[in-house]
Formats: sequence, C-alpha cells, structure tokens
Amino acid sequence: HCNIAEAAFYTPNDTASLKGKVIGTPGCFQKDGSHEYTNVFDGDVTTSFDYIEPSGGWSGLDLGTPKQIGRIVYTPRSYDNYIRSGDDYELFYCARRNNWKSLGDQRSKADSLIYIKIPVNALLLLCNNTRGIQERIFVYTAAEQIWK
Repeated sequence: HCNIAEAAFYTPNDTASLKGKVIGTPGCFQKDGSHEYTNVFDGDVTTSFDYIEPSGGWSGLDLGTPKQIGRIVYTPRSYDNYIRSGDDYELFYCARRNNWKSLGDQRSKADSLIYIKIPVNALLLLCNNTRGIQERIFVYTAAEQIWK
C-alpha cells in the first residue's frame, strides 16, 4: 500500500528540499482521492499515500535534470504520532485498575521527552495535550516501548 507520509530529496549542500513534478501510481485504498501519491511531496506529515493495492504503489519526483542527491528524508505514514517540539505532554501510569496517576506534564523542546522515577513494570499512557487524539497504552521494559 506504500504507506508513506513524506519524502524529500536534497543535494549535498542544500537545506531546502528539491522541487519537481510529482509522479507515481494513481489510486488510493480509500477510493476517494484522499490518500494519493501526490501527498508524498506536499510537505504535510499528516497526509499520506495509501495505494489501492497491497503492492505496486510508488511515488517519485521528476527533477527535470540530473541532480546529485546527498540526502533523502523519509517519513512513514503515522497519523502524526510523534513527539513534536512545542507541544504539551503528560505521562500517566496505572496505579490500580482505572486509577491513572500523572507523572507530570512538560512542553517538548525536541523530538523526545525525559521522565524520571517511573514505576517499574507500570502500564503507561502518554497524552499530547496540544493536539493529540490517538493514544495507546504501553509498558517500558529494557529501554524499549512495548505497545499494548
């Protein structure tokens, strides 16, 4: 289904991504035009390409002339579930059944958050209080998030 939100190509010394004609395979799984191949280069990580078939979908950029590519930035389809700089977050843990306790709120300064003194083997829930609507519980074991 391709499942890509964004792609950007850069020459070795550029800070702005290259522009060109967006090319690819038309047709989206939703059959309403909302998740077409053109979304891959629209600059919006909340839109994505979801091809109508399980395989064969692709999106590309015709640059018009040959270019040396120094860097590619790829963003998978994710519904914007990232830690975003400037957003307000609050981490909760489940103390007892249906009894969630806050471990504090903080404004993100980067693409990660740091919480200390988290109970071991706790069921956790991170809420984005700025724009979040999709939340999922998880545990943190051996330095790894395990989604439940």
